[in-house]
Amino acid sequence: GQLTYAEGSETKSVANYQFVIDQPRNEFTEQALNRLAQIYLKAKDCDKAIPVLTRLENEADYPQNKTFAQANLMKCYYDKKDYDHSVVAAEKVLENPKSDAGVKADAQIIVARAAIQTGNEDKAKTAYAKLLTTSKGELAAEALYYDAYFKNKEGKFEPSNVVVQKIAKDYSGYKYFGAKSLVVMAKNYYGLKDSYQSTSILSSVIENFTEYKDVVAEAQTELDRIKTEEAKTNSSIIK
Repeated sequence: GQLTYAEGSETKSVANYQFVIDQPRNEFTEQALNRLAQIYLKAKDCDKAIPVLTRLENEADYPQNKTFAQANLMKCYYDKKDYDHSVVAAEKVLENPKSDAGVKADAQIIVARAAIQTGNEDKAKTAYAKLLTTSKGELAAEALYYDAYFKNKEGKFEPSNVVVQKIAKDYSGYKYFGAKSLVVMAKNYYGLKDSYQSTSILSSVIENFTEYKDVVAEAQTELDRIKTEEAKTNSSIIK
């Protein structure tokens, strides 16, 4: 197996490694699993990589093979939008004392994002709070956005706006989270009974961030909701 791998004829080596891992477990099994997993990962074929990585994680004698398997399972499941399995793998990475710092940081991000995707907001809040203390750049903008988002949900409208202003000031390069945080700011103003500020921010998001369709849709939904609410209060005054 070793030689064909070095020559890079990967189809041939896939067959060889497959042959080895189909045999009863022996001294070559673990290396063959590792090599096969690497070939599939390089080809970005997570469907084929996952069963091989799962075996490697369960059967590896070498701790570095186990950590390699966990880290890549976490990423493969996340890419496949299988958030539940992704979080299970990510939590193993976080608990594994042999995982390196970079992989642990990735695991923390995956736990946070998967929690948002599956609607587990308590878990997301905790995970993003941890990320706030360690992250830089776009990741910091993302963590700050969720800080503002959760403060808004808890009715802490002014503290939430302070966070949004920090994003605008220190992370203006990350327009996606800038745009998303403006929607949160609009919700804060509405919570503070300033519907004029709220609607003008939303209109500006809809006008200026057309490249982010999801954010524009969110702003539009919020704007429609406010207009409906306002219409109710206005009509009750007239009567």
